[in-house]
Amino acid sequence: MLKKLTLLLCLSAFGIAACTKNSKNAACNLQQACTQEFRSFGIQFVNSAGDNVAVKDVTVVNLRTNKPVVARNVLDPGFSPNIYFVATDSNKDDFSAEGDEVKITATSTATNKTAFAIVKISGGSCNCHISKISGPDKVVF
Repeated sequence: MLKKLTLLLCLSAFGIAACTKNSKNAACNLQQACTQEFRSFGIQFVNSAGDNVAVKDVTVVNLRTNKPVVARNVLDPGFSPNIYFVATDSNKDDFSAEGDEVKITATSTATNKTAFAIVKISGGSCNCHISKISGPDKVVF
């Protein structure tokens, strides 16, 4: 009898968890078709002439949550050494579906000057990928 009661409780708990998961996704567009691509967003640091600038102390902060953003699962094929990856699809849940402003700050190793840019990145559990909504692709020193 005790085994049956335990099994019934476990199955009930599993059913509740499944319903909770389904209800979270119920607001999502069920007709949405996602691609298999893996998106990332990167930014370059340049001087006023457009030449790449070596930087240090790069910080990326989601201004809505005031939490740092660390790009996860960066897939860098090696031909983009001057791009700093800000976020990837693995960070999708770090952003709202409407988009969050993100402040990217860095210090030039040559001049010790600090520069920043604000970009807006969307994500969220219902979106397939992250997307840059607005903001520059380069931070200019």
